[in-house]
Amino acid sequence: KLHKSSRDINAVLKEVIKKYEFNAKQKNIKLEAQLEPLFSVKVDVDLIRQVFSNLVENAIKYSPDGSTVVIASQENGEFINVSVKDQGPGIAPDEVDNVFMKFYRSKAAKASNIKGSGLGLYLSKYFVELHDGKIGVETAPSQGSKFTVQLPLS
Repeated sequence: KLHKSSRDINAVLKEVIKKYEFNAKQKNIKLEAQLEPLFSVKVDVDLIRQVFSNLVENAIKYSPDGSTVVIASQENGEFINVSVKDQGPGIAPDEVDNVFMKFYRSKAAKASNIKGSGLGLYLSKYFVELHDGKIGVETAPSQGSKFTVQLPLS
């Protein structure tokens, strides 16, 4: 059961950014917030915070030292879109459809020394869908990845 309350999504994003500033600084990664003023929406704050935390943490983990991670929010009709864009290795086209599957880790992730269980994106998708939202990714090898969460305004 969701414990929804009215909340400014940007406030949640700012909390997440603050939480991961240290991790980003360790790799000399700039966390750039591009947050549009938004209306409050009813969400389960703990679940949505976990979704954004997972996306920001992944972006930092998979981005090279000295790069930038862009966290953006904008209103788009009946929805609020939140995106997290990194400059990491990207995801191979034949693996994109699998990234939200339980325990899935890409070949590149498995080959790296980056730790992970393959549950973060699976849970993120589950939590977003509980809110009648959507999550997707735009990516290409060597071009980074942009994960977008779409949450309904009502």
